[in-house]
Amino acid sequence: MLSVDHMRTFVLHENIERLLIEVEVLMFEALRLDTGFSTSGQVDARSASAYHLRSGGQRVRARLALFCGLALELPVNDSLCIATCAELLHNASLIHDDIHDRDGFRRDQQAVWSRYGDNLAICSGDYLLSTAYSVLCNISQPLVLSSMLALVHERISVAIDGQCADLRMRVDQADGISHYVKVAKAKSGALLSLPLELALLASGQKDAMSLAKTACENFAVSYQIFDDLQDTKIDGEVDSIKTNKSKNLNIVFILDYVNSLTKKNNRVTADVLARDLGLQHLALCETDASQMPRGTGALLLELTAKLRHKIENYSYTECC
Repeated sequence: MLSVDHMRTFVLHENIERLLIEVEVLMFEALRLDTGFSTSGQVDARSASAYHLRSGGQRVRARLALFCGLALELPVNDSLCIATCAELLHNASLIHDDIHDRDGFRRDQQAVWSRYGDNLAICSGDYLLSTAYSVLCNISQPLVLSSMLALVHERISVAIDGQCADLRMRVDQADGISHYVKVAKAKSGALLSLPLELALLASGQKDAMSLAKTACENFAVSYQIFDDLQDTKIDGEVDSIKTNKSKNLNIVFILDYVNSLTKKNNRVTADVLARDLGLQHLALCETDASQMPRGTGALLLELTAKLRHKIENYSYTECC
């Protein structure tokens, strides 16, 4: 028999699936595809943004916003605004990330830059960024709106700082491991915690915002480490002998370098250390998420459990 908490979580999940459909509608409505300067058949920032959004995705940030908002009994429209804003921001960052990394595909379709060129991709990412602000302005609480907009700007700024630091980072820098963790928290954690922080802010739960922030930062580190473990082979194919910088900076390469300084230059050892580091940050995430009020961290805990299973069962030899 399901406990009261499990039953409540089940009901929240059911409502989220229904509300996610509305989030999709709101995102496309916000693009205002019927306006702009393009004539029939021409692609502009609006239509290129729509092309990107149609590729789908897990909508993790929208799910976090909706789950948290429903748990805190926010007005449904406010939860939808926060969820839509968070997804638009995330997808703006993906379009720009693909340009930086020169990744030609996103979600099994051509990335925006690959299909339409860098210039249009930059404009599309910028357009989604601006659109996110406009969506959040539909929140029903005008007194808290200024604080919410300021928080959005702050988290975007942190994400941009993290991305810039990532582009500058080298495998052989002295503080490689600690800097990697700091960069992952900034470039990925900031926009992951934002939907939770916005919902908590809108409901008057300001004291819990720091828990959401640190939980998501540590989850982001673990997720980045798992992503690096999976990509070690393909990242290693990039010539990094002269630049000491692979296409995508990878924690395994950083640990390899650290091991080489201590005469332990062993890729398997680096792989094991990377997994351990990922699990350590998941534990930190779980500690904070479990303390969030009214079960608002429950969905994040579910995501953590799934990622823990993947990291624990990861096999370096199978992938590489």
